[in-house]
Amino acid sequence: MRTGVVFSPLDPILSSPVPYGSAWMVRGDSGIGKTVFAFQFCLQALRRGEAVVYVSCDEDPRRTQANLARFGFGVAPYIDSRQLVFVDAFSETPGPQYVISDRTDAEEFAYVIGNAVSAAGEVVRIVVDSVTSLAAYYSSRDLVNLVYEKNRLLRSDTSVLLDLYLGQAVESQSMYCLTNAYDVTVDLYYGEEQGGFPRRSLRVRKVRGGTFDPREFPFRIEPHQGIRVDATFYSK
Repeated sequence: MRTGVVFSPLDPILSSPVPYGSAWMVRGDSGIGKTVFAFQFCLQALRRGEAVVYVSCDEDPRRTQANLARFGFGVAPYIDSRQLVFVDAFSETPGPQYVISDRTDAEEFAYVIGNAVSAAGEVVRIVVDSVTSLAAYYSSRDLVNLVYEKNRLLRSDTSVLLDLYLGQAVESQSMYCLTNAYDVTVDLYYGEEQGGFPRRSLRVRKVRGGTFDPREFPFRIEPHQGIRVDATFYSK
């Protein structure tokens, strides 16, 4: 029995696991660790026997795979077994099996991802890295409609959606509308400086139907492990 989505960086902050069928928004500054967050979210799913569909909008999926390997996240066996599938929404020339050839076509975007999900395992995590890249191809209103329609089509009792956003890259009114399309929102940002270095911080902003600790928690990024949240920060 799966009681909820297991994800170690957030488990100490949430009162209970977020259920499957949920959609997550992760917003963050450039270089803060959003993609590492997504990599870790995927890897923990793969280790639990879940399938992953990773929609690569910012770079060629082959580069994404190389970045995973360099960071110490070995995923080659999962790719070979088709437990981890990439959807290419970046390259101009076809590469993997699932390619979104026209990023301006909202119907193709949802259709190709849907095909990849249908071929995946029963329990699947779907990551879009990143939605912000699509903002160059859509008006603010059309981008909001794309996200709502994507989430509507891909939600199921055995799926989890996670979308990445570059902080401040989407106008505030549209971001407010987008936030309502998600059950969980998490912000990653640089907090106050310590010893002359900005401190990476994480804050859960929203968990629909659940309770959580809304305070700011510092975190660090470590190779082979990913994001390590200091959940004991306020008890020290």
